[in-house]
Amino acid sequence: MKYIGMIIFLVVILALVAGAIIYMSNRCALFFPSIPKKAWVWGFVALFAIAFLCMTAFATVANPIGKAVFIVGGIGISIFIFFLLSVVLVDILNLIFHFKPPIRGMLSVGLTVLLTAYGVLNAYTIKVKEITIPLKGLTQEIRAVHITDVHLGNFRGKREADKIVRKIKELNPDVVFNTGDMFDSKAHFGANEDVLAAFRTLNMPHYFVYGNHDQHVGVEDVIKQMKGANATVLLNEVAYFKELQIIGLNNMLADRNSFDMHTAEDSETIEDVLNGLEIRENYLTIVLHHRPDGVKYMQEKDAGLLLAGHTHAGQIFPFTFIAKLMFGYNKGLYKYETMNIYVSEGSGTIFAPVRLGTRSEIILIRLTPDKQ
Repeated sequence: MKYIGMIIFLVVILALVAGAIIYMSNRCALFFPSIPKKAWVWGFVALFAIAFLCMTAFATVANPIGKAVFIVGGIGISIFIFFLLSVVLVDILNLIFHFKPPIRGMLSVGLTVLLTAYGVLNAYTIKVKEITIPLKGLTQEIRAVHITDVHLGNFRGKREADKIVRKIKELNPDVVFNTGDMFDSKAHFGANEDVLAAFRTLNMPHYFVYGNHDQHVGVEDVIKQMKGANATVLLNEVAYFKELQIIGLNNMLADRNSFDMHTAEDSETIEDVLNGLEIRENYLTIVLHHRPDGVKYMQEKDAGLLLAGHTHAGQIFPFTFIAKLMFGYNKGLYKYETMNIYVSEGSGTIFAPVRLGTRSEIILIRLTPDKQ
């Protein structure tokens, strides 16, 4: 039973892709009648299939050819999505303005170019979001930066890592919490490259837990990289900073009845690990976990705050709506009984270097005493 939801999701996605291909092929045959509809169908099928295979087969490789192939795949998927959105938008405008088919075709292509350019610019523009979370038991304010889903790899490297560190220094926090997916390929694991050099210049504690992409890349390599960058890697461990008890959890299932394609089915569970840790009672507890999952087990341990990422809030419209359905906690601040939950949209992207309807962000969290 626990697999049914995932099977239904995959079937729905395949049906949507097939419908999109038929829809775009019909429109292109109308816009550009010199090319038959069958050719458009096979062209879109080839574009999607090749782009998807490029991204999946070369997602974690370190060699330059594999990196280039992955980038081509990511751009191909971006064009596929944005052309679909452009054709839909032009169809809507056509209800009012009644364009001739060739004009509709040119408008669709032009909008695709504009959306792709905007999507790339938006993805590489990291914004700072500031929130305040009152916590019971805290006696003095703590300024924390939350970063997640940096995704250093084929689309991001030292320049993006340096940019994040510059923003952290400008915010001057007391502590940095990093909830994983720091890497999504081995492109920066070469002996001559120090992609995380800037992180060693931080003068505040930096706590890290790994995510599912870190696991795909090779969690031992990622841990080595993070420790070399002076991060404290928490592997189902408890650490202490000022008045905070910090529980860092590996990327794992909530319990034995759960299924999630983003973690191994035979992994430990949040329920089991939390029951096995020596957690001090009546201590202000913050949990770091890559995915916003296992919330009720954290609440049972009187956690005051969960920090997570993973969702990217869907990253690209219209997947933003799908993300809302997939994740109980998709983006922003939530409350579960007495526990606060914050899910960041992340500072990087997966598969394609674009964002539409979401933003790349790092979070400044002002943890303040709850006077109620």
